[in-house]
Amino acid sequence: MLAAAVITAFNGIGALIFLFLWLAFLEKLGELWRTLSRFRTISKWYFLAAIFGGPCALFGSYLAIGFVGPIFAAVAALLYPIIGASLARLWYNEKITLRAAIGILVIVIGGVSIFAPGIMSESAAARELLWIGFVGGAMAAFGWGVEGAIAGRALDVTDPDVGITIRFVAEVIIWLFLILPGVALFFDAPVIAMVSATLNFWAILWLLLAGLSFGFCYVAWYKSFPLIGVGRGQAIGALYGVFAVIFLAIFAFQFPDWNFLLGLSLTVSGSFLMISESSDVVEVVRAPSAGMKSALTIVQAEKRGSRLHMKGYILRELAEAADNGLWDYEIMRAVFHEYGRKGDYWKGEIRVTLTDLFSGALIEEIEDALDDGRYFGENKILMKFKISPFGMKRMSETGLI
Repeated sequence: MLAAAVITAFNGIGALIFLFLWLAFLEKLGELWRTLSRFRTISKWYFLAAIFGGPCALFGSYLAIGFVGPIFAAVAALLYPIIGASLARLWYNEKITLRAAIGILVIVIGGVSIFAPGIMSESAAARELLWIGFVGGAMAAFGWGVEGAIAGRALDVTDPDVGITIRFVAEVIIWLFLILPGVALFFDAPVIAMVSATLNFWAILWLLLAGLSFGFCYVAWYKSFPLIGVGRGQAIGALYGVFAVIFLAIFAFQFPDWNFLLGLSLTVSGSFLMISESSDVVEVVRAPSAGMKSALTIVQAEKRGSRLHMKGYILRELAEAADNGLWDYEIMRAVFHEYGRKGDYWKGEIRVTLTDLFSGALIEEIEDALDDGRYFGENKILMKFKISPFGMKRMSETGLI
């Protein structure tokens, strides 16, 4: 169990290193500090998500690997989309159609089919500590499902690249300054000896490679939530079970049996069930309550500049415009002026941010036109947005108004 804890901590450090490099490449380090500084209203959600995703889910997954086996650990975690989709529906009124629900179920069944023979053999070979592995598997499914639902709240008003980095900052702090010192102090466990034994070339190399793949996976995972919803994003992510078997065959020469072909067909079919939904269904992934008040709070005067992150600034500008709304190119000009940005890359970033906000039902489109070439490119579609009542509600909850 101590080894699982130390590996989880090092995994978080490895992922965080690559996430910092990722933000530096995207020129978003400033966004990190601006978002992190709003801890009481925004960043705290990423810290809470880190508790469920790290000490609960990832640690539980390593326990399942150690006490039962890697095949069981993989299939146990495949159940997390059910938890995430249920919580997103309950907390955010996220739209889960019958087609999407069937797709999630088919993906989970496909994952179970892939690993079922291995689970039975691992369970037969396990001994008296089998129950610890089963608890770990449950922790993995529960933790990752809850993490996605919690992170979705902060992702409404922050950049996903920044959000996932804050989440790993939180996890590293939790492991290095709370859990591992607490284990050493209260349980008299050889934490320092275990950490020292891990500091060798090959262990560090594998942990860095794991951190690289984990960081890439999490970036893509968090980016999917505002665009297609927590339930769909987690269900599509559950396809990792197929690739796990493929890479086990390539690197460990563990070749798949008939159950793999069955599971592969099921998981791919479930994914296509979801991604073939009508674009009208997933264009806005939430269905805010019709009874929500439309009377908006007056935006409080506050010196903005470097203290407000970019996504929050865009929401603030739209809130101040109220029902008159703003064209996307007007928002682009305001952001360029406020943050000193320029170029096609940041034009694209701003339009992606607006897509996130629209998909999450925080803003509404009220008009469109064709670009004559002055803003984003000739014949590109220009859109005029206004803040939605749900957007004002979320801004109030996150301290932006």
